[in-house]
Amino acid sequence: MPADLQIAWENLSRYAEDLYPGRYTRDYVKFLSDISQDVDALARQKKSRVVAHNYQYPELQEVAEYVGDSLALSNYLAERGAPRVDFCGVLFMGETAKTILGSESRVFMPDRPGCSLVASIQPEILDRWATLNPDGIMVSYINTDALTKARSHYVCTSRNAVHVVEHAARTYPGRRILFLPDKYLGAVVLAQAQVDKSLVDIYDGACHVHARIGERALDNAMDRYPDAELLVHPECGCASSCMARTIRGDWPHRQAYFLSTDQMLNHARLSPAREFLVATEKGMVYRLRKEVPEKIFYPVSDDAECEYMKMNTLEKLHDSLRNDQYEVLLDEEIRLKALVAIQRMLSIQ
Repeated sequence: MPADLQIAWENLSRYAEDLYPGRYTRDYVKFLSDISQDVDALARQKKSRVVAHNYQYPELQEVAEYVGDSLALSNYLAERGAPRVDFCGVLFMGETAKTILGSESRVFMPDRPGCSLVASIQPEILDRWATLNPDGIMVSYINTDALTKARSHYVCTSRNAVHVVEHAARTYPGRRILFLPDKYLGAVVLAQAQVDKSLVDIYDGACHVHARIGERALDNAMDRYPDAELLVHPECGCASSCMARTIRGDWPHRQAYFLSTDQMLNHARLSPAREFLVATEKGMVYRLRKEVPEKIFYPVSDDAECEYMKMNTLEKLHDSLRNDQYEVLLDEEIRLKALVAIQRMLSIQ
């Protein structure tokens, strides 16, 4: 076996075999190794930057020049520029990249995966809220489609959501705020933000993968790994109750940390703990294991896998690079309005 193929086999076997049982056979790893060389060649030929979200299959994380969360990926691209981008994620992420990059770059994706969180947004509900609250302020999570961002006053990430909501409340005192679309993240934000909570409405939406990560799954995982630190994405169904239990001091395990995916990586590097339980989509576990190999990471749930994220494959990326398919296109008026909401967030100090 060639040396590079041997390394690929060992990495996938070590870091991903338990996450995706039976996927990484020797024959399939050889196929991935061969096609990745074509992907690299096509990316150079097309002058494309290939980026991948943390929840992508390991082989897509391997061929990407940068791996991160949705906003980090878009900011990375904006800082460096490229005539073409191939974005491995779900559709709203490609839209965010296109919103920020504009006509300077063409954005392609291996597929056009939807998102259950985005699908939970019903425009008629937003219309009704806006009619009832004509001077109301909409704060949208970055995990929304471009049309929702375009009608929002602010965009936020899981990392800065508390700060953005507090800023909106200070800037527009007395006005109602709608936080959308994730109710679990919204509950965490409301628990932490220093605002008049009676003036904040939380939209009733959720990511189906994170919603399934509840207290029972956490308790079972912590029973199996009692010495592990707990890293919880605030989109999880357990997040608000876990935070309440932590604040009350009746959490029976170690301290829980409520973090974005990129914050999880930074925390794991700096923490004195050796073992971690990771409550988010299990693609993140591969990245943590690879980038912090001296520590041990377990997914809270083996079922925490997003079928939309996994619609992207290395084979589809290869086909898209070769055939220029699945380009992300946005109406320019919508793009510019969405960009204003993102820029408002970025301007908050």
